[in-house]
Amino acid sequence: MPLPFLARLRPVSIASYAGFRNETRIHLRARVLRRNPLDWQTSGGARKFLKLAQLYASHELAGVTVRLDAHGQRWESTTDDEGFVLFDEAIDERALPHHPAWETGTLTLPDHEDAKSAPASLLAPGGHERLGIISDIDDTIVETGAHDFLSNWRRFLLDMPSDRVAVPGAAELYGRLGDPTGPAPEREPLRPFFYISSSPWNLYGFLAEFMAVNGLPHGPMLLRDWGLSRNTLGKSSHGRHKADAIEHILSFYPDHRFILIGDDTQGDAAAYAHAVQTFPGRVVGVFIRTATGETVPERIAPALQDIAAAKVPLWAGPAYDVSHRILDHFGMAEDGETDAVAGIERRND
Repeated sequence: MPLPFLARLRPVSIASYAGFRNETRIHLRARVLRRNPLDWQTSGGARKFLKLAQLYASHELAGVTVRLDAHGQRWESTTDDEGFVLFDEAIDERALPHHPAWETGTLTLPDHEDAKSAPASLLAPGGHERLGIISDIDDTIVETGAHDFLSNWRRFLLDMPSDRVAVPGAAELYGRLGDPTGPAPEREPLRPFFYISSSPWNLYGFLAEFMAVNGLPHGPMLLRDWGLSRNTLGKSSHGRHKADAIEHILSFYPDHRFILIGDDTQGDAAAYAHAVQTFPGRVVGVFIRTATGETVPERIAPALQDIAAAKVPLWAGPAYDVSHRILDHFGMAEDGETDAVAGIERRND
């Protein structure tokens, strides 16, 4: 479909989404769009609405060659009909660092000399502890009220990243999980974070800004293309997308174990139960926030029972502002030692 006239006046840009690597492969996604620079400081209801509307009304470019240079190697690929390009490539064998580290490549458009290059961030999880965290986003770390749009429509249509409210205690809990020696804002966590969500890729920059504003650990996000198909419509697609994303991460890092954090909306519990059953011994803990109320909904009880039956430590509750109790539940001492998690790891070695 031809671009609208005004869209053709906007500069061509590369939306680079943080990727990740293991010892032999990289996984990184990007998108080519015509758009103006993003500005998260917009004030005023009308301006905010127009800015947020631009995120969804994206003008993507198909058939564009994208070049990635990283680790002394070069790859080229072509954008699809939605402007996306995926680099899932073999690399010269490269050991993981002792602790998680961010490595940088460069994305360019060789056929668009006027387009600016974009950095390509790649997370290399630490090879020492080999323990990571996979977290949902909506109603797990950011209050969205996604389960009740009519009551929370302003959050979706008018709130900028700095306006959104973080789930109470999320930053403290994630800080302790990410860095058992004591989180510090001037350094990266000692454990890697991956985020999965049914939110569209259009919101990647919005969500990254929200995490930065609220002191939440940076990590690759596996979001969803909201193209219309039977695989992306309906409530069941949320859980399916998350189950597939978790399976991809666990398969990509076969020697790592993970803690899974989610909530009682959009299929998290079922996706996590699937991961526990599909990858025995690889999930060492599950947190479920009951965002819809104080008690665990009956509809997710079977999934939680499956997780508990696999003898995976499980916590479910309405908020993380009692994070010290959550950590105690998992045997995490005040000095940050992860006795319960470490014990599970040893029993599976």
